[in-house]
Amino acid sequence: MTMADLSVKELGLINPFVIAASPATQGVSAMLKSAAVRPGAVAMRNFGHGAGGGSLLIPSTSERRAGRDAAQSHAIGFSTTDGFASLEDFCSAVSRVRKDMPPDVKLWVSVGHYGDTVKPGVDWEAGWTQQAIALEQAGADALEVHFNTPGVAVARNRVYDFYRLIYNTTRMIKQAAGIPVMVKLPVEYCDPLRAMESAMHGGADAVGPTARWKAFLFDLDWRRSQTPAGSGYGGTQMLPVICYAVAQARQYGIDLPIYAGGGVFSWDAAAKLIMAGSQCVQLGTLACCMGPRAVAHLMGKLENWMDESGYADIPSLFGQALNLFNLPGDLAAERVRRLGTAYKETAVNADLCRGCGDCADVCWFDAIALQGDKAVKGDRCIGCGYCFQVCPTGALRVPAGDILASVFD
Repeated sequence: MTMADLSVKELGLINPFVIAASPATQGVSAMLKSAAVRPGAVAMRNFGHGAGGGSLLIPSTSERRAGRDAAQSHAIGFSTTDGFASLEDFCSAVSRVRKDMPPDVKLWVSVGHYGDTVKPGVDWEAGWTQQAIALEQAGADALEVHFNTPGVAVARNRVYDFYRLIYNTTRMIKQAAGIPVMVKLPVEYCDPLRAMESAMHGGADAVGPTARWKAFLFDLDWRRSQTPAGSGYGGTQMLPVICYAVAQARQYGIDLPIYAGGGVFSWDAAAKLIMAGSQCVQLGTLACCMGPRAVAHLMGKLENWMDESGYADIPSLFGQALNLFNLPGDLAAERVRRLGTAYKETAVNADLCRGCGDCADVCWFDAIALQGDKAVKGDRCIGCGYCFQVCPTGALRVPAGDILASVFD
């Protein structure tokens, strides 16, 4: 049976998955372990990063494996270190990784570290330029300018001209190296669209908006808290945020390849990000917290679903959800009318109602009340749907998805 073609031709990748610069790509051993599952690219963590903390999935990794939502943060524990004494050592490692990893997997290498830009007396521009040239010579297929560290747009309580920094740095690395330059960007403390535009005008070959925030996550007994104060924060709840950032970029003229990330713990999350307009998908927390086998599982599940659903390749899936932003006015209005009518005309199923009163509690029009131990809708119902959302038994239920989809039949 012919399987779906997952290749991303714009970036020369065998599939749309990029294992993000992280502890899962820090050092030779981690790089080769991550590359062995054959993602489209692996982004090697930058030289001089210093250390990478562990990660914590909340409530637990087992909950996440079961398909339930999870938050993620840095965890208290010993950090991984890069173990390279010099740029020469790091470049030797890059050469070894390129030699030993699968030849069809692209090797991206992150350049510099954002902390360099706020160190007094450090000529970071010269240092990053030197790195870019050396890493290209060492065998990197692409360079990544990594501006995604949580809190990156604000440092030492100072707000920088972050967009000018993105533009100038991208332009500087593009002029120094003859290989593609990918720019990984935050969506916190900044205007994500403006950040992507700055990278685009600086000559970036792709942009990677990534949903990750600074956060203060703690237990009520704060002494038991497993996360450092102000650590990075992400999780499944970030997916709609990053999907919107990508969709907005596509709506307002960002035509570069995008490799977005944030909240992707499952194949369907990856599919949604591609449908929102990102050709590629960064896998960061999934790779770090759940390992290469989880990455391979996600990749296989997406390929199977695409094949079963009739998506022959990534271009056929790419940007499909953007249709929701571009519906003709009459079509959008008809979707509202049909669902609102269904909400208004559907009565309570007395056989399923247990008289909990949740529906009456959330009705703002006095249109539903308990009569004995059953809820009953009245003439004041406007069809807003609040009561349908809170009903715990299905006594108030309509096939909302089917109703909305029927408009397109």
